[in-house]
Amino acid sequence: MAALLAGASLTASGCGGDDGDAGPADSAAATAENATSLPGSLPAASPGSGPDAGAATTASGPTTSVGPATTAAPTTTTTPVAPLPPAATIESAALEVRHLFDVPLLTALASRPADGSIYVTSQGGQVSRVANGAAPEQVLDLSSLVTAYQPGSERGMLGIAFNPVDGRMFLYYTDDDPDPDSHVVSYALDAAGRPDPASVREVLAIDQPGLGHKGGGLAFTPDGTLFIASGDGGGSNGADAQDYSKLLGGIIRIVPNADGPGYTVPPDNPFVGQEGRAPEMWAKGLRNPWGFCRDNATGDLWWGDVGNNTMEEVDHLPAGTSGTNYGWPAVEGTQVNHPDAVPPDAVAPVFAYNHSDIGPAVIGGCVYRGAASPALVGAYVFADMTGQLFAIGADYQMVRLGIASPAPVTGWGIAPDGELIILTMNDGAFHLAPATPAA
Repeated sequence: MAALLAGASLTASGCGGDDGDAGPADSAAATAENATSLPGSLPAASPGSGPDAGAATTASGPTTSVGPATTAAPTTTTTPVAPLPPAATIESAALEVRHLFDVPLLTALASRPADGSIYVTSQGGQVSRVANGAAPEQVLDLSSLVTAYQPGSERGMLGIAFNPVDGRMFLYYTDDDPDPDSHVVSYALDAAGRPDPASVREVLAIDQPGLGHKGGGLAFTPDGTLFIASGDGGGSNGADAQDYSKLLGGIIRIVPNADGPGYTVPPDNPFVGQEGRAPEMWAKGLRNPWGFCRDNATGDLWWGDVGNNTMEEVDHLPAGTSGTNYGWPAVEGTQVNHPDAVPPDAVAPVFAYNHSDIGPAVIGGCVYRGAASPALVGAYVFADMTGQLFAIGADYQMVRLGIASPAPVTGWGIAPDGELIILTMNDGAFHLAPATPAA
């Protein structure tokens, strides 16, 4: 993500229409800025749980061949879900970073439920498979379709996920056109775990107004509903994040068609039937949501939103909550840049930090649900691109984990066993692991 988020050229405060990102930053204190003091704001999201709701119905969208969707009942669990743990519990975790494998220009990771393999994307357009600890194997090369890698660019292959219903692999990338747009496509995999090029389907295309701020995170619910993190596109000084007619600057929620290209829109999406508002949108008001994750234990969504001049933020959207607006470009983190333009329903981040206190770009992570580090269970773990690692616990308190990853950090993923994996631009992937006992 040196390539994705570094090399920022900054504009006037509160406006970010360039192709670069500064990065994460806010107070270095161990207490989150639970900022509810925005003028006319709603309280920041509070910890929540519960399955995602809603079956889907057919609706037109910016793709071809939109067909009927299947309906599945929300999943339930009888096992208590660990909540965000107290900061003191997180502080007791002894952790270290261990190298796992080398793949260059990493941007995203997904575990394939069918065989427990790990799949990773590289910004230049490649997908690699890591099976049972074996060496990485490139299984797909879309470099002829994907925006060529350039240092400082936020374009390329940016997201990956597997549909739990039919097992198809979904990818998010920007194309190689001089004015690149974004695409979500899917592939069937063969018996060896390799994508079949003949099986490709275009699920969604997003018209992009500029070169930066593409987002790209993908996350599925158990019933095959897909969430997509979409940046503001970098071409409107943030205005597209508040334009509800566009699939930009927010979170998209759709159901990919099971029998062909395209998708359907769930009928309980918040803007269905509202004139001038894209029914696909689930939330708005984001600049560049980077590091997008769904906590499968609760259905909650978490992401980091990369800031512009001064601040970074972490957002938490509890399951079943929708229609939220995070305020960009009037608000950046907890900083109000344009008081007269703050949306009346603006929701504050659960944590924000200044660039001068921590670093230039937040790298959103995941909620830890593994078994190796009990003190971390239930905590949201994230990073700054500079390699500093953090966790958010109860009452949205931020805890510095006291260790660092090689930098630039570009993303996070969850291994099949629930352990967290850190992705980097130049040094491959790393396991966030329990510290090795001293000899």
